Amino acid sequence: MKIHKMIPSLCTWQISMLTLITNILFVTSTSPSPNPSHHDLLALLSLKSHITSDALSSWDAASNDTSKPVPNFCKWTGVTCGDRRHPGHVTAIDLHGYGLGGTISQDIGNLTYLHFIDLSSNNLVGDIPSSLGNCRRLRTMNLSSNHLSGSVPTPLGHLSKLKIFNVNYNNLTGEIPTTLFNVTTLMFLRIGGNSFQGQIPSWLSNLTSLTDLYLVNNNFSGNIPADLCKLSNLTGFDVMNNKLDGPVPPSLFNISSITILGLAKNQLTGSLPLDIGFKLPKLYALVTYNNYFEGPIPASLSNASELQYLILRGNQYHGFIPWEIGIHGKLKFFSVGHNELQTTKPTDWEFITSITNCSNLKRIDLEQNNFSGVMPVSIANLSRKLEWLTIGTNHIAGTISWVGMFQNLTKLTLEDNLFTGTLPI
Repeated sequence: MKIHKMIPSLCTWQISMLTLITNILFVTSTSPSPNPSHHDLLALLSLKSHITSDALSSWDAASNDTSKPVPNFCKWTGVTCGDRRHPGHVTAIDLHGYGLGGTISQDIGNLTYLHFIDLSSNNLVGDIPSSLGNCRRLRTMNLSSNHLSGSVPTPLGHLSKLKIFNVNYNNLTGEIPTTLFNVTTLMFLRIGGNSFQGQIPSWLSNLTSLTDLYLVNNNFSGNIPADLCKLSNLTGFDVMNNKLDGPVPPSLFNISSITILGLAKNQLTGSLPLDIGFKLPKLYALVTYNNYFEGPIPASLSNASELQYLILRGNQYHGFIPWEIGIHGKLKFFSVGHNELQTTKPTDWEFITSITNCSNLKRIDLEQNNFSGVMPVSIANLSRKLEWLTIGTNHIAGTISWVGMFQNLTKLTLEDNLFTGTLPI
């Protein structure tokens, strides 16, 4: 009898406990969890705290409510947040040229939705944060024109979507990290104006998406790797002012997409392929000055119809300048001074006539060669935009009455020739 009386009480207790547990679960499931935007806010505030200038004074945490669909920090100077897919998450930071001083906080790596960062043209110092390797969505990283030091962090090799990596003109050292071997999405690799050293790694040929390889003003040594010919999409290749030696691999001249080929200020040897103008028909700039190149200037360069900068100064090129060198009328800089070029008869000067087609020509440099004979009168038909005319230290004869035709000249050298007459005032 007592047992039967207890049964209703037991059932009531079980129902009450079940209700309590249900309410606890409901409250737990509906309680607000920490807003993920809060992590982005903290990262931005940390970034600001490491900046010594007042450029980010508008980044004020006081009014930020990260529970809003679009937090206030998404309106801060230089900050962009995501759209419907990633509302409230920072996807871009653009502070180019804001006069930022100080260092880059490691907490920047907590902005895991970041696609774009541009901190270029500032006064930042210290290391590149290794935590940027956590920003796996990053596609553009521009830290150029600062005072950053140290080496390129190994974790940046994890950025499998990175397309643009620009650290030009800093104080970076070491070698190009091998972990970048994995970043096969890279299109722009710009590390010029630092103190990188060692050989140019042949594994760069694995980065087959590269269109722009800019290694100027470093301490790279050894040969240019022949494997770079695998970079079939390359448009710009510039290794100016390093310590490279030996011949340029012939296979490099087979990359028909190249528009800019910069080889200046090294110890490179050999000669230009005679068919360079057919192999590189899109050539816009060919710059080889201050090396040990020899051989003739290829006549096929006239096939490169977009050629504007032909700067071959300071080598051992010899023979005659091809008469049709300026036939397409695009040349702006024509510099072949300090070589062993020559003229032996009047027809050897016909290249001057073709260069008169170049209405935007600003510089012509013929000094310190073996040019002789009378300067053709067609020189008076050169572009009126001409700013530099250097023809000193040759054996050129004739009058110089034509000099007065060029009112924009800022540099003129005529010395050590056989000119007669007076210089027009």
